[in-house]
Amino acid sequence: MIVAPVLISFITALLTYLCRKNSLLLRGVSLAGSVAALAVAVHLFLLVDEGGGQTVQIGNWQSPFGISFAVGLFSSLMLVGSSLVALVGNLCMQALLNRQWELRGYYTLFHFMMMGVFGAFSTGDLFNLYVWYEVMLAASFFLVAMSRYRTSVTGAYKYAVLSILSSVAFLIGIAFIYNTAGSLDIGDLIQYQRTYGQNLGVVVGLCCLVMAFSVKSALFPFFFWMPAAYPVTLTAVAGVFAGFLTKVGVYSLMRILVPVSTLPGSERLLPLLYVLALISMILGVLGALSRDNMKGILAFHSTSQIGYMVLGLSMGTSAGIAACVFYMIHHMLVKTNLFFTVAAMEKVTGTSFVSESGGLWKARPLLGLVFAFSALSLVGVPPLSGFWAKVLTLEAALIEERWLAVAMALVVSLLTLMSMLKIWNGVFWKPAVSSLPENDRQGRVRWLGVPLLTMTLLILGVGLGFQPLVNLTERIAQELLDGGRG
Repeated sequence: MIVAPVLISFITALLTYLCRKNSLLLRGVSLAGSVAALAVAVHLFLLVDEGGGQTVQIGNWQSPFGISFAVGLFSSLMLVGSSLVALVGNLCMQALLNRQWELRGYYTLFHFMMMGVFGAFSTGDLFNLYVWYEVMLAASFFLVAMSRYRTSVTGAYKYAVLSILSSVAFLIGIAFIYNTAGSLDIGDLIQYQRTYGQNLGVVVGLCCLVMAFSVKSALFPFFFWMPAAYPVTLTAVAGVFAGFLTKVGVYSLMRILVPVSTLPGSERLLPLLYVLALISMILGVLGALSRDNMKGILAFHSTSQIGYMVLGLSMGTSAGIAACVFYMIHHMLVKTNLFFTVAAMEKVTGTSFVSESGGLWKARPLLGLVFAFSALSLVGVPPLSGFWAKVLTLEAALIEERWLAVAMALVVSLLTLMSMLKIWNGVFWKPAVSSLPENDRQGRVRWLGVPLLTMTLLILGVGLGFQPLVNLTERIAQELLDGGRG
């Protein structure tokens, strides 16, 4: 059962390649694979919630020699969230993709990327985490470059260069840790550090891993690949990326650092992450204010929101870690929905630039409401999911008397509101710069109603029924602090 999401994605990727010449069959197989992955992820989450963490050793080769899969409460929750985003993203692509993209292998690459994501969330050792990262990187690189325009190739190149550098740092960190601890199993590593304490090899290895995961998370100063890659990627693809790619990096940081954050040597990494989180928050929102491309605005906002997540992580407390987990789930829903909404806006206006848009409120009022709903949640307006995510983060900061963090979080929220108003005023409120394009693409926007409505209802549901998710994140935080499988 633990490896089922990975196997389903792998089989679906192969089947979509084999039936790529039949559009109807191709889309059906891809959608069925996404539904199956979500169903299995939900079932796995329920098993873990009732019976505790699940582990399996492939081929009965025991740790540290075998390939380990280990799923705890945290990883099973992330499997559910990422598979949900994948399914909704698949629905969005069904409405947007033309035949050319299908022939280039979009669905095959998409499911290979999901295989890497699912593998990263369910692996139990560092080397296989590295392998799943590379699977995810390879598929996402080709998805970024798929349009074959010069800008998309350039964006993909920047994304690949930084990712390769992070992979090198990852391997160096693995080498130091294995040389010291004699195992790459995450559970064994945590137990080793708690038994024998930290030494130079482990600390250097952890520093390399933090660097690698910071690149994947798009944390300052390694965030430049995101505003370079997202604006030149198909908008719905960028929405899926924003939903879970950066969360894999944040998840990895939490799995490695939280259980050993109080040990000598490791405790110095949390203050560093605290500083990087604050810088990411402010630079991200300032970058968003300076952009005219809507996808560029949302890309910079992702860096800012990653700062909020890492801020909670950097406190090293149960309240801060719980806030980080809640923020990850909130961001998965809201940022994905914002990108999907922008994709629909592009279909109507024919452009992704704010200065070239206008008059969309009169033409598509429901689309305006969906955008406003998600934007207000991103800002943190009650009772939406973003409000509780920021409240939990601020509470954790107040408990630790991190006054600078509290002030920074409030200022960044205000600047986030300004950048969302920039899109609202430019795209919906001001008169149209030119007449909206009259073609059959406008009619296809209605097919985006299913993913947009689904995500909007989920955002509202998390906001109104926040307490069960808060209780779950508190359990996850305690599990991580206790050194559990996560």
